[in-house]
Amino acid sequence: MSIVFKINKVTDDYKGITFGGSEYTQKGWPKNPNGESLELLCSIDSNMVNQNLSEDLFPHDTYIYVYSTYNEGYFLDDITYFGDAEELEYLKQGYTKVVVTKEAHTIGNEAKSVNVDIDKFEIDDDSFPAFSFLSKHLPKGLSGIEGLLNDYYFVGQFYSSDIPIKNGGVLGLSDANGYLFLRKEFEEGEDSGLFFVQTA
Repeated sequence: MSIVFKINKVTDDYKGITFGGSEYTQKGWPKNPNGESLELLCSIDSNMVNQNLSEDLFPHDTYIYVYSTYNEGYFLDDITYFGDAEELEYLKQGYTKVVVTKEAHTIGNEAKSVNVDIDKFEIDDDSFPAFSFLSKHLPKGLSGIEGLLNDYYFVGQFYSSDIPIKNGGVLGLSDANGYLFLRKEFEEGEDSGLFFVQTA
């Protein structure tokens, strides 16, 4: 059995994580190589989450923003990674983006974000979790990531249906899983982590 921190419900009480919203910086809204504005999936106040979980999952004194490509057409190939080096290089061109910064980004006036609750949850090591959670333990079902583990560590799974954006289909399919990895050697900026999607 493993303990994870399940992201399981919307709450009015801010616990350090929000889904959605419209964050922006002086550099402007991030776009992918096709010129499409990325969708903000998640914002994380690292200190607050670490404190609420009593565990240091995230680098101290940072704010983390996770963006991904979304459009009305077919875009799954732009955001998936299953271990192929060409997939990774393509992804890193900017089809997803993990920004780690020392200063919180400003929230726009039209921001639509929801706070979420986080609870300890026990899962069987043989189960395939179909929900969003935080953990440093790699979940069963995640594949092709051996080449990442020298430089990155796993911090969370985001289940598309849990994210209240685009009717739960922001990751391409309602049952898609997105995976967040951060650099082991902290690096502030837009090359400080990886986010990608895998589907069954």
